[in-house]
Amino acid sequence: MELTHWRQLSDRGPDLVLCLDFPGGRAAAGFADLAPGVPVDACFLHLAEPGSGPLDACVDRWVADAVATGRPVRAVLGYCAGSSLATCVADAVAKSAPTPVTLLFDAEATTAGSLSHQFTSTLETSADHLTAEELDGARALADELVEAHPDDLPRIAAALVDRYDAVMGEVAARLSLNQFFRQQLTGGFTAYVEYMLLAAQGRFDTRSGTPLFVSSKEHEPPVDGARHLALDVDHTDLLREPAVHDLVAELLKGERPW
Repeated sequence: MELTHWRQLSDRGPDLVLCLDFPGGRAAAGFADLAPGVPVDACFLHLAEPGSGPLDACVDRWVADAVATGRPVRAVLGYCAGSSLATCVADAVAKSAPTPVTLLFDAEATTAGSLSHQFTSTLETSADHLTAEELDGARALADELVEAHPDDLPRIAAALVDRYDAVMGEVAARLSLNQFFRQQLTGGFTAYVEYMLLAAQGRFDTRSGTPLFVSSKEHEPPVDGARHLALDVDHTDLLREPAVHDLVAELLKGERPW
């Protein structure tokens, strides 16, 4: 299968299951943990190259890439911020094919606060190489941006990327690392921020069919009145839990009523 925007996680059947999540690594389990454990005859694909917006153009590229394989899309899965992208992909698929099953795992809205949190969390992974003043200054900047521009996510994102690059420049100099290292770090953070901005353009409903929100313990969907299934599973293990794998298989096979 020649794909531009997707990478294959598993291939055990003709139908496609499209998985929307940031393609970089994370501490919590991801779709790479879920796909091999779901006992269903299908091919699981994970978004590999989100690209830059606007979102509608990205979705058109992603779906065209998948449809060009000639395989039907049975389901679309979203995780965290990727849930708001999954619904848009499901709608695009449904324009010319049967409506896919749409499952949203621990769905999260992208806000000024979530951008700020990701910025500070990412910097804190380098805390051993930063001064207290640098960390405090970064946190203060993030708080100031959220308070001053709560609805201007692109402005917040640009300022956070600039500060991140400056801080990584200090780290690189402190550790006698070359600029390639700094560029790699900044590039990775920039890619994640651009992904978050794409997700902010999405939504949590579909025009055809109804998505099912699947949540770990103490997690609530970002919208009221959603079709919701709460599980007694920790967030970090949600996509790794065997019971969740069996649940997804039942939903994809139509064996479990919604």
